[in-house]
Amino acid sequence: MLEYCVCPKCQRMIMLDSELDSGFCCYCGTHVAYSDARDELLAGLRASIPDEFVIETDLSELIDEDDGGADAYGLSECRTECAAAQECLGKWDFGGAFKAFSKALDWYPEDFESRCGLMISGMLRLKDTENWERYLTECTEKIRSQGDWNMAQAALEYALDIIKKFLSKGGRYVSPSYTIGFFEKLVQGFPALKQTAAEILAHCLNVENAQFTDAARLDHETTRFAVGNYPQEPDKNLRRGMLLVIRCHCDNRVKEALCRALYVYDRAVWLRAKDMQRINDALELCEEITNGAYPPADVKIVLGTIYDFLMMGGLEQNSTEREKVMFLSTVYTYEQIRRMERFFSTRALYYKVYAEVYLKQRGASLISAEYKRIQAKIIQLSA
Repeated sequence: MLEYCVCPKCQRMIMLDSELDSGFCCYCGTHVAYSDARDELLAGLRASIPDEFVIETDLSELIDEDDGGADAYGLSECRTECAAAQECLGKWDFGGAFKAFSKALDWYPEDFESRCGLMISGMLRLKDTENWERYLTECTEKIRSQGDWNMAQAALEYALDIIKKFLSKGGRYVSPSYTIGFFEKLVQGFPALKQTAAEILAHCLNVENAQFTDAARLDHETTRFAVGNYPQEPDKNLRRGMLLVIRCHCDNRVKEALCRALYVYDRAVWLRAKDMQRINDALELCEEITNGAYPPADVKIVLGTIYDFLMMGGLEQNSTEREKVMFLSTVYTYEQIRRMERFFSTRALYYKVYAEVYLKQRGASLISAEYKRIQAKIIQLSA
């Protein structure tokens, strides 16, 4: 069975067969023992824990007294399995902890300590990231008291802090395509954790979209490594994750850097290919950011970035304005260019593209009221 490991020599994530004593690093070619590579991974995880975070030896301290004293069929067996799971957590055997917590819930499905343990061990075993949302949903659905909620938040804070520090090294990430639902439910149910969630998601969005983003440019030696599953095709619908980061992250510089990383760096390729899915995703991002729920600073970041994407602003210094206008007029449909007016109504270049796209429509005329309106806007904005 393949397990995540870290090469002791180059410190990159690799996968080795746990049934074999040794294997080879696919990056540097070093022959490594499975036990050493696995210990290197666990050492990295342990180093991610700040001093104030310690694995709870018994989460039951946070359970309401009424629930803790309940006597029901299977409860004693559940406690036994839960104790075994806690022992596995202490050894950083998250796979073993997950199995033990699962058995505990088989005996007593209402045990909230086991439900929280299953959630964090499922996350920290770094495998089925597509199930994070399900683990969180199943846990929150069982919350019956403030004590339950406090326990769930403490467990999530503990897990997120490990994951954040573990992923921050090199090009490790979890696929936003599979985890975006988890992050949305997390910030909705546990607002105190929204900054940490936004930081993790921003990192993963950036790394997943390299080579298109600045993540690849920061360190040419960095190798992207998806922890858990990931889609074979790139996700072209980025606005969902981008909006969550904008809503929850406190640093405007991070928001703008990520927005430009996702929408600007590879725009020439997308526009030449007439990638309508990405273009419509950008327009939908603009529509959602201007719905009145976001502060002006966030609206300015998004509209400025999407203008540079759709109107090729800022970077193509060797292209003349006329060349841009003629090229862009071949990319957009009349419907798309009309949708843009709401966002780019102060930009003369936009109206010049609008005029060219309009004239390609059946029945368009140089003497029509619409064309005269467009020309009047060009004159007004160019003055």
